[in-house]
Amino acid sequence: MKKIVSIVIALVLIFVFASCKKAADEQAQSAIPTESVTLAPESTPEPQVQIPNPIVEVEDSTDFSNLGFIITPHQQADSASYSIIGGKVAQIIFTLDGKTFTYRGAVTTEDISGVYESFDPLPQSLDLEGPGFKVTLVVKTIDGGEKGALAEWGYDDVRYTFYTPDKTNFDDLTDVLLPIIYNDLPFAVCCG
Repeated sequence: MKKIVSIVIALVLIFVFASCKKAADEQAQSAIPTESVTLAPESTPEPQVQIPNPIVEVEDSTDFSNLGFIITPHQQADSASYSIIGGKVAQIIFTLDGKTFTYRGAVTTEDISGVYESFDPLPQSLDLEGPGFKVTLVVKTIDGGEKGALAEWGYDDVRYTFYTPDKTNFDDLTDVLLPIIYNDLPFAVCCG
């Protein structure tokens, strides 16, 4: 009981002293003529908030298995880096013959390409068929392929994109992409 009384008395004293200081500050401010004093705005540093990086580097394609699918780079890729974006999008960035490619996959219906360019008005498509499935691959070029191209397709609930900012055309892009698709979709399981 003595502790509670001591705490209450301490709190009352804190409030009394705080209100006295506030009243004294207000009186001091009113005594100073406002036209002769220019008050500088209080500059209190805003707390810095760390925004977590949505891109998490991973070791290789097997780290994508928790996402419900796996994507792989071209088998002859010069280099490859693997990451997961926002815990949902698998991404591989690799180079092949001096060109850079970004391959993404996610269980979604949204655009996951990360490409915000004006595409040419007439995309080209290619239908890929296997036992029990059909995939339509759509390739959209940028400035006739001078500034790259984007391929998009879906299988089951997974949406895939494949992009290069380097000069390419439909045939060159699909030459790189088809071996990857063959490896990542059930062609290898069903067709050997």
